[in-house]
Amino acid sequence: MLIPTQIKSLRQYFYPCLGGILGGISVSTHFWLIFMPISLFILWKGSERKIANFWWGFFFVLISHSWLYDLHPLTWLGFSWLASLIITISILLFCAFLGGLLVYLWGLLVEIILWKEDVFKMKILTLTVKVFFLSLTWGIGELILSQTPLFWIGLGESLVPGDIYLAGLARWIGASGLCVFQLLIGFWIFFSHGRWIRKLHFKKIFLLGLLVIIFLHLFGGLITPIKRNYEYPVAIWQTNIPTREKLKIDDEFIKEKQSVAQKYALSNKAKLLVAPEGTLSNNFYLSKGIKVNTLAGGFRNSQNELRSSFLGFQIGDKSFTSFIDKNRLVPLGEKIPRFLVSFSRGLSAVGGIQPGSDSRFFDPKFTPPLAVAICYEISDGLKIREAINSGAKLIITAANLDPYPAKLYNQFLSLARLRSIENKRNNLLVSNTGPSGLIQDDGKIIQLLDLNVEQNEIVFPNFSSEKTFYTKFGDKPILLLFIFFMGLNLFWQIN
Repeated sequence: MLIPTQIKSLRQYFYPCLGGILGGISVSTHFWLIFMPISLFILWKGSERKIANFWWGFFFVLISHSWLYDLHPLTWLGFSWLASLIITISILLFCAFLGGLLVYLWGLLVEIILWKEDVFKMKILTLTVKVFFLSLTWGIGELILSQTPLFWIGLGESLVPGDIYLAGLARWIGASGLCVFQLLIGFWIFFSHGRWIRKLHFKKIFLLGLLVIIFLHLFGGLITPIKRNYEYPVAIWQTNIPTREKLKIDDEFIKEKQSVAQKYALSNKAKLLVAPEGTLSNNFYLSKGIKVNTLAGGFRNSQNELRSSFLGFQIGDKSFTSFIDKNRLVPLGEKIPRFLVSFSRGLSAVGGIQPGSDSRFFDPKFTPPLAVAICYEISDGLKIREAINSGAKLIITAANLDPYPAKLYNQFLSLARLRSIENKRNNLLVSNTGPSGLIQDDGKIIQLLDLNVEQNEIVFPNFSSEKTFYTKFGDKPILLLFIFFMGLNLFWQIN
């Protein structure tokens, strides 16, 4: 039989683990309205305990990034079944540990800033400054992580599609701003609950917070719809060629499939044919000139280095005449450290590739300028924004998400929709096994193809030159607020 001290000790572990699990489920299944506020309430409630912060972060990443396990089995790359299992579990646990460590470090800051006195008796102005600073710190942290090779899916992206109206605020504050707002909502629940438990006045704080949340939903939902036009039909070719089988397929097979997709595009008077990441092999060549302008994922050589690229073929071309290289590469899966090159065949299906320019702006001349994201480059909102500021009128996202499960497809779709909201741009998706389709400038899905089937479809994207507040100013407002609140906290700490 458990004694009270043991029960208390179990609770100290149980609740942060539960909070992380609920947060992870919210990110991976989009039950934001149900799970995320509760998860963030638990995070703030246990934030004075270092171990609680670690376990919240550990389980948040363990659940939200559990699709990493679906790398297994890697037997097609030459690993044994057991070695494959150990590798995939190790990758997942490492990412979860890293998530726990980051939240643990954030918790240390919370302990220094917030928990030196009774939070529930603190002056509202002082409390507001401290909580804003801590929330902004997390938001800046996610912004930094989005610039690393890690495919981090955090709070900023979790609102889509769970709360598409609140996500509309991304037109002004981007993903990092959405992250800050969610943490503030979690603290509001925690603070209101804490004052209620202590029989302190809480109704005004609760009602004020509720009114602010309602206003933010109304504000985020306000958008002037762009009138759609149907003057630029684009053919999408969802190839549905599993990655494990791609190494066995020769160019003749791809040429036959490409011919079918091309005929479909021509019969529907498409002005452009788009194919997903990795469709064409290195040195792909057509004996007859291409009959429709085409953008296709493939490989090319540059200075004796292999690049994964988005290749442009103009009518009449037998090989590509324009390209944009993939910049953000999957560690080990694509980017191989030079000291491991001799083992690269066991780590990467293509033996290792090198990154291209970090600019995502692509002007193939036979289409209006584009912002191109190849695979998980869609998680980098800064680069997409920079491309749009350079003149891109449409976002195109090309990917190959096989062999990952539908959970990752949904997370990938959430990222793509958020990029559309931030910049008020249509986003044309084309993936090997899905998702493929068209996203509207407000993040709503216009058309989506079935997953895991080969399919050709016509979509009608809008090309726009309009810029949102976020497109113009990016994360500068968030950074300025962070500096301002950090200065106030330092001033109060000194005095």
